[in-house]
Amino acid sequence: MLNSGQATKLAMAVAASLSRRRTLTHRSRADGALRGDLAENPMANNRTKVIGTDSEDGTILVVAAGSSLLIYGAEDAELRKTLKGHRDTIYAVDWSHDGKYFASGSADKCVVIWKASSLEGLVKYKHNDAIQSLAFNPSTLLLASCGCTDFVFWTIDQESVVKTKLPTRATCCSWRFDGQYLAIGLYNGVISIRNKATEEIARIERPGSPIIWRLRWSPIKYVGERELLAVVDWNQKLSFYQLCGKQVGKDRNLAFDPCDVTWFGLKCDAVATCGSDRSCVLYSSEGNRLCTINQQQSWIWCCRTRPGENQIVVGCQDGTIETTQLLLTTVHSLYRDRYAYRESLTDVVVQHLVTQQKVCPCTCLHQVPSQIQLSDKILIYEPSTDDPTDMHYRVREKLSQTIDCQLLVVTTHNLVFCKANHLTSMNFQGIREREWVLDGAVRYIRIVGGPPTRETLLVGLKNGQAMKVILDNTFPVQLVKLLGGIRCADISRNRDKLGVIDDNNTLSVFCLRTKEMLFQEPNVVSLAWNMTNNELLSFSGTDSISIKAGQFPSYAQHVKGVVVGFCGSFIHCLHENTINRVEVSLAPAMYYYLEAGHLNEARQMSCHGLTDPDWTALGQTALSKLNLDIAKYAYIRLGEPLMLAFIQQLEERRRRAEWSENEATPSPGALMAMGDVATYLGKFSEAAALYTRAGTDFGGLRRVVEMYTDLRRFDDAREAMGAGGDCAEQKQLMAKHADWARSTNEHHIAAKMYMDAGEFAKAIELAGEHGWTDVLLEISRRLDKGDRDCLERCATQLARLGEYAFAADCYARYGDVENQLALHVEARNWEEAFSLVEKHPEHTGRVYLPYAQWLAENDKFEEAQAAFAKGGLQTEAIRVLEQLATCAATESRFEDAGFYHWKLSTQCLQMARDAKDIKKRRQHLKKYYELQRKADIYYVYSNIHRYIHEPFSSQMTETYFNMARYLVNMLQTNDVAAVSKVSILHTLAKHGRALGAFKLARAVYDRLQHLHLPPDIRDKVELASLSIRAKRCVDSEDLNVMCYRCSTTNPLLSNSGNRCINCREPFVFSFISMEQLPLVEFVPENGISHEMAMDYLKSDVGKQSPDSVKYSHTAANPENNASQTLKISPGYGDPFSEQDLFTAKLLNADVSIDGPNFLSN
Repeated sequence: MLNSGQATKLAMAVAASLSRRRTLTHRSRADGALRGDLAENPMANNRTKVIGTDSEDGTILVVAAGSSLLIYGAEDAELRKTLKGHRDTIYAVDWSHDGKYFASGSADKCVVIWKASSLEGLVKYKHNDAIQSLAFNPSTLLLASCGCTDFVFWTIDQESVVKTKLPTRATCCSWRFDGQYLAIGLYNGVISIRNKATEEIARIERPGSPIIWRLRWSPIKYVGERELLAVVDWNQKLSFYQLCGKQVGKDRNLAFDPCDVTWFGLKCDAVATCGSDRSCVLYSSEGNRLCTINQQQSWIWCCRTRPGENQIVVGCQDGTIETTQLLLTTVHSLYRDRYAYRESLTDVVVQHLVTQQKVCPCTCLHQVPSQIQLSDKILIYEPSTDDPTDMHYRVREKLSQTIDCQLLVVTTHNLVFCKANHLTSMNFQGIREREWVLDGAVRYIRIVGGPPTRETLLVGLKNGQAMKVILDNTFPVQLVKLLGGIRCADISRNRDKLGVIDDNNTLSVFCLRTKEMLFQEPNVVSLAWNMTNNELLSFSGTDSISIKAGQFPSYAQHVKGVVVGFCGSFIHCLHENTINRVEVSLAPAMYYYLEAGHLNEARQMSCHGLTDPDWTALGQTALSKLNLDIAKYAYIRLGEPLMLAFIQQLEERRRRAEWSENEATPSPGALMAMGDVATYLGKFSEAAALYTRAGTDFGGLRRVVEMYTDLRRFDDAREAMGAGGDCAEQKQLMAKHADWARSTNEHHIAAKMYMDAGEFAKAIELAGEHGWTDVLLEISRRLDKGDRDCLERCATQLARLGEYAFAADCYARYGDVENQLALHVEARNWEEAFSLVEKHPEHTGRVYLPYAQWLAENDKFEEAQAAFAKGGLQTEAIRVLEQLATCAATESRFEDAGFYHWKLSTQCLQMARDAKDIKKRRQHLKKYYELQRKADIYYVYSNIHRYIHEPFSSQMTETYFNMARYLVNMLQTNDVAAVSKVSILHTLAKHGRALGAFKLARAVYDRLQHLHLPPDIRDKVELASLSIRAKRCVDSEDLNVMCYRCSTTNPLLSNSGNRCINCREPFVFSFISMEQLPLVEFVPENGISHEMAMDYLKSDVGKQSPDSVKYSHTAANPENNASQTLKISPGYGDPFSEQDLFTAKLLNADVSIDGPNFLSN
């Protein structure tokens, strides 16, 4: 029992009680009368033993008696069937974990698996010796059977069994809770723990090598975090072990030869043993003897607990089967937020109901915050500190006395116990200080507080008296007298109200000052006054708890259990031996007080865990009554800074004496304040009435108009304003009306109202948002040219809507030329822009630059160039073309890239012509040749790229070969961006091989192998490189390249590029088939114009005979770099050679690397 005197003196009394509630005794005489003296030899006469086991659900009891299996109903003790499957005495039976099968083992060396649904045999297998023990796996359908010298694992899908030898005779076996390990007890005192693979993982040797007669693993889910193996041997010892073989605790002497052991209780927190002392004894999980739960006339051979019940079945030597069920009474105590109760029969647990912290003496006895009554002594504990949440306690007193009592309570320094009508007070030293003899038997006792040694007890008697007993007063005081006996009683916090429950379950509440009955409630089983509020009472009925505040009606909440405590908004309910801390709502009680106008009591109720809406209701009611203190407290709890600021304003107005707190009739200032409060709370009609009552002199009418305006109730505002408002106020009201129309999506009406109110900027913004061109035009016509800001906004919105002409007109009204030009450019209205630029030439760049860019984007490069030139932006034209060329190459549009590079080259050539500086001219010419080279490369490469990436080829093999050879020769000096050498070389090698250029192909394949190739091409290259080795290392003569100037045969690939290796003459190619053309470049002599040269070439020159051609080799002129030259005589073989000056000059010409250089005779 926990005392209720002082929180620092906690105590509890725990009385263990075991009562036999029901006993079923069945006498089974198998094979006639059972006889035999087992005291001398317990293994003799095995046919007389009775062995039983319960099914998994506890409904069927299987009993082995002799060679038969008896099937009993566990509820009605009726014999349902007798099974015959063995020829000799049955030693062991066991159920499977799912209850579908059970097994039996006999001295006939056989194990039979029985089906529970049909009670028929399913499987039968043999051992080499008699069966000693059986154990089904707790998680799977795996059966372990132990014979005298071996054991077997059997499963339902197994056709044959494998026997594992044992070093000595097996006596018992048991599976661990998870089904992973099997403990086997042996005749030599050894416990062998094995896994499913029959491997021994641990070995326990008992001192003295006694016979291990029974062992049993504990269910881990009940005991805790450690698993325990209970072992009994015929050294009359009980021991506990862990899986690793470590012993837990010490051996416990039994004083008899044990025959069986089993875990007992709903939580399996105790063990029951039986044997030669003809009794079944209960022990704690630490091995402490608790009590004898069954006594028989002969040896008890087996005991089994019924699943889910405090029930045990024993089987005896004389054929008796007896079922015993234990009733464990609830032993507990509650004081405020601490609850103490008995657990596992021998443990005391103290629970803090707020923090849910628990202290269990199983692990730390000195921390138990209790006073414990044992059978021969009483232990009193007290807290170690004054911390209300601390759960550490120390022993205060030990009383070596046995107290026979019905009720026991503890105070600060005394124990008070009662028996019948005697009430006795005893101090902690065991001295009885005072005794009261009452008029009736004591049925209820409660400590209601008081100073130490003077605590007050509330006592309820069977004769209907409710007495008050003070420890230092000899005379008890009668409080009330009922007609029936008192079952429960409690007194309020201020000791002015008493609630009692009589035998008729009627709750009566009395006022102790007047002895008047306040009210009654029927069908009540328990009550508890609130410990923090004197007006709150809780009482429990049928699956519900009712709360009553003062004289207001009670309200119920569905909660299971009976109320035993009430603190704040939490009720402590006892349900099925468990205390639950339930939070109840006190909102109904708070609203009762609000309706009655009791704001202080309502605030007290709100402090007990009420929700934000409840606090809001309290704050609003307090504000309506101008009770600013309670309203401020409520909104502080809600955390609403706006309402707190409003309350602060009201407090300031109250300090300015606009109203006083104790006004019988509200003054105008109070009415204005109450109107403001009603406005804040959304009670606008009430606020208007309050403002009107305050009068016009105090600004009531103006406040009404402002309120309706803010509410967008403009009709009511105009009605309240009447005809007394001036024009400015009317316009202001119209503007606010327009704002409201805009917020309600009536935008067209809002725009018209803005225009009428003169708010043109808002009207323009609204019309622009919705694209109303007509409204914008109307606004622009209303605007004066001096209103530049609104005109600019109007033009911006018109331009955004695409009305460029009207927008330009707006800009023109105040002379904004730059924005006009920007509009024309944006609208691509170039004619208007050019005409405006003619009038304002200083803005030329603003027009021609975007115009040129637009032309370039539309592939009108010549017009764009002209536009850039006209705008003086030649560099910009080149930059645009360069960007186009770069993008085309990056995007693999190589034809476009070639075209853009060609355009750039022509641009550079034009710049070279216009350049006056020789240095700049050379730079432009150099860039011209480079761009021409890139243009040719991109154009030719575009065909190679299409060939590689497209499924069909558009050119002949010779054409692709010539293109690839051309590109290889061109790319010897510098690479070109985005041009893949791999693609070029692969094309050249492939088509060169097809045309017979095997030497070239071999060289190209070798070169390709030194490059980083894509996976698909690499495989092809490696295969072709190997296959080309089978070809001759020569090139076809048909592919030879001949110089048309000097007739020198050139290799297919040359370090000189596309030039003759002898005369350095550039080759001229057809960009259709990429074949070499028979053309030779020449420059006419001075005095011969281009037209004259063309005429000479077109003239029909007669052919001469070959005899006129003469060859002569002459030594080189030292002034001509000491080179040898071949000169063709003018008159040799050509009768017209003297007139053919071009041929003569051509044959005597020499071409240098830097360009053509014609030498004169």
